[in-house]
Amino acid sequence: MLALGKNQWQMQVGDMRVLNLPDVARVAVGDGHVLNAVTSDDKEVLVFARNAGNSSLTVWFKEGSYKSYQILVQEAEQRQAVGELKQLLQRIPNLQVTQIGDKVVVEGGQLSAQHRQQLEALKQQYKQIVDLSSAMLWEPMVLLDVKVLELPRNVMRELGVRWSDQAAGGMNAGLGWDGGSKKLVDRPGEVVLPVPYQMGAVAGYFGVNTLLSARLQALMQTGQAVVLAQPQLLARSGATAEFLAGGEVPYSTTDNNGNSNTSFKPYGVSLKITPFLESHGAVRSHVDVEVSSIDPSLSIPTGPSLKTRRASTEFNVQSGQTLVLAGFISRDMAENSYQVPGLSALPILGALFSSKRYQRNETELAIFVTPVLVDAQHQGVVERVQRAQQFVNESFEQPVLNTPINPPAPASPSSPSGWNPWQGQGSQWRPKGDSDANTP
Repeated sequence: MLALGKNQWQMQVGDMRVLNLPDVARVAVGDGHVLNAVTSDDKEVLVFARNAGNSSLTVWFKEGSYKSYQILVQEAEQRQAVGELKQLLQRIPNLQVTQIGDKVVVEGGQLSAQHRQQLEALKQQYKQIVDLSSAMLWEPMVLLDVKVLELPRNVMRELGVRWSDQAAGGMNAGLGWDGGSKKLVDRPGEVVLPVPYQMGAVAGYFGVNTLLSARLQALMQTGQAVVLAQPQLLARSGATAEFLAGGEVPYSTTDNNGNSNTSFKPYGVSLKITPFLESHGAVRSHVDVEVSSIDPSLSIPTGPSLKTRRASTEFNVQSGQTLVLAGFISRDMAENSYQVPGLSALPILGALFSSKRYQRNETELAIFVTPVLVDAQHQGVVERVQRAQQFVNESFEQPVLNTPINPPAPASPSSPSGWNPWQGQGSQWRPKGDSDANTP
């Protein structure tokens, strides 16, 4: 039996309630199918819960006064279900749960999309839920630091990330753990850690790379690494962040009537990332990367052709860890011919006055993705905003709208004493003795 208020009670079918009320004259119930009440020795009232429902109970005393009660009778299974429902709702953060009768009222705000889905699922199963929570979704923000680099293949091997038929990866850090041999590796940047499964041409690797950013920065400064794009995107959990660095090339199409139309196709570095924050703190992200460039070796009348490298993957990492996507290999071959005019055309001897040079260049495209969970109070975000504001203030003049506007200063009076509205020329309150009192 659960007390709801001063004169409100909740009972279960089969319960009995004893009310100690002296000098009871008589009792009455509103619904005899739900309740049964009798008096005992004019000192007690025995209340029996017969069936589920609502009923009133009125007790009269010998002096003429009376008391009224409102009683809710529930099935035994229903009360147990309400108790279990209350426990389930209390597991959702930022929710206040209150039981009122056979209803469970939920209040609160700042629910994530995942918690909102859990609440909606419970509402479909339990009709006792009264949802008064805020519908506004407050999702955590994820900062996505992305680097798209094109490096020679030998540089990728030096970084400890080697992609072959038997996949292998390496961590360029001060200390590493080999899960296969159960041993610590003191120089993991120089050791290849084998992965015991076959992988395709495009693969991924993530781990703790404390020296990776410094190595990449050094390669970019020496010109060994070409930075194709380095966006930093901020997205809400569950939202998609898009980035495109490049342009559009025109190409011609023909409709069913034979009319020629011109359309445009984007090219360059295209990136789409959708991060999801898991309940245990990991960041699950879906990444679509496409790098395309104009192919000058193939030209068609409708427009230029594009060389495209594309990848799509989904991964889980902890906040601050780096994922590496690689295996986008590009091979370029060039043939240069050097000839001495006239002499190179001589039979037999012409080869002495000409030479050919073959050049082969292999580069590999690598995408480094580092998701970091941030909020408005994150120290890195605050410092970045301050630096950006300082740069804007130093680079540009302050706009007029940000300059305070003060009222113009009053004009200086023509006489030292100034104009007095209570006396002198032009005042309606001037004394009659003024020199212009008789002026018509």
